[in-house]
Amino acid sequence: MRYGLEMKTLSTVISGEIKEEERRRKERAGVHLPCRITADGRVAVPIYGALRGYAEIALRASGEDVCDTGGKGTKGCGKCVLCDLYGSLGRRGRAIIDDMRSVENYDKVVKKVTHIKLNREEGNVSDALGAEEIQEGTVFTGNIVVLNPKERDTELINTGIEGINEFGLGGWLTRGRGRVELKIASVERRSWDTLVKEAREKAKELLGRE
Repeated sequence: MRYGLEMKTLSTVISGEIKEEERRRKERAGVHLPCRITADGRVAVPIYGALRGYAEIALRASGEDVCDTGGKGTKGCGKCVLCDLYGSLGRRGRAIIDDMRSVENYDKVVKKVTHIKLNREEGNVSDALGAEEIQEGTVFTGNIVVLNPKERDTELINTGIEGINEFGLGGWLTRGRGRVELKIASVERRSWDTLVKEAREKAKELLGRE
């Protein structure tokens, strides 16, 4: 099952870079909270952690016995419905989840901003923090591919999506950042023999060029 995702930012979003070399390079330029940029210049926003995390909270609240993988050293039980879908340490899940990628290039949708701290007693600036913020109205696309789909998969994925839409994505959520509208825009059923058919057609095309 292939789920085509669409996301639009409703507020500015801070979603940080994880590559240490890139983070250090940006910090030297005064950006302490840089965005993650793809090789072709788009902005990448990961959703896996938020998608699973909100689903864990919601399902436990409804009385279902599922893992809490947010704690330090947690590995996942490997048996609950979320471990089955998203995986656990030592066992791959059935869901392959893309980062969301901006439709437009980084330089069109990201702005560098400076956040300042004020000394409460003196009223002057005590510190400053540089960040890259994804602007409101930025459109992203991505995919989730689920192998050997099961009846509850769409429900479980949508539970995480509802959590993201309700509470946000990325950093500084308590400061109004991270508000997004994420949805499943398309669903496509595929089978393993589809790969054989597509490979056969590709082979005919390649051989026809000779």
